[in-house]
Amino acid sequence: MQYYTELVKASDVIRPGQSVIVEVSYPEDLEGEYKSSVHDVDFERNLLVLSMPSFKGRLVPLPRGTRCTVKIVDSSAIYTFRTAVLESGRDEDGFPITKVLFPNRLRKVQRRRFKRIKIFLEGFYRVSSKDEPLKRFVTRDFSAGGMLMVVNDILTVGQIIYVTMDLDENLKLVDQPARIVREAGILETGERMYGVEFLNVSPSLEKKLVTFVFRKEIEMRNKERGDIE
Repeated sequence: MQYYTELVKASDVIRPGQSVIVEVSYPEDLEGEYKSSVHDVDFERNLLVLSMPSFKGRLVPLPRGTRCTVKIVDSSAIYTFRTAVLESGRDEDGFPITKVLFPNRLRKVQRRRFKRIKIFLEGFYRVSSKDEPLKRFVTRDFSAGGMLMVVNDILTVGQIIYVTMDLDENLKLVDQPARIVREAGILETGERMYGVEFLNVSPSLEKKLVTFVFRKEIEMRNKERGDIE
């Protein structure tokens, strides 16, 4: 994975609803990565209101003074800054929140290609006509740009397929165009592996896929941490 960084104005990139990862470095007993999102932002006071961070679905009211790195996830980049928690609690509507200050400029970590994670997911594909029956596949890895898929049939590099996957409650691929870009070997079972590139991905779908991969990566890291503990 290649990266490059630059500084960008916070007012140009922070928006309510963006996915956020809060990486806590202190206190030691809270170290780890937590899911969150941008709830509200006050650019005059440089105040960022986050939905209260969660770990494995449980809300964690990070105490005042907790040192952390905030990562705001966008479709092609992550915007980061270091800060400390001002307070955790509920807003006037009773919504659980955590407040932090942010600098005028954030570090933009630009990803030159999509993050790929090793994950087993089930999906279905067809080669051409919608009347053609769907064929099952499983993934060996997945990214917002494509996947490594395992199938029973022989496919050809350059061939177009149409992918259907139920990734989570709010994210589904239905007849998503994709191209076979490489042969990746044959398993002992006789199944074949192919590298696949998604085609004609809209900016909104790309952002959802990037967020999905990022969250899955965090879930796997937290699971590994829990298994060790």
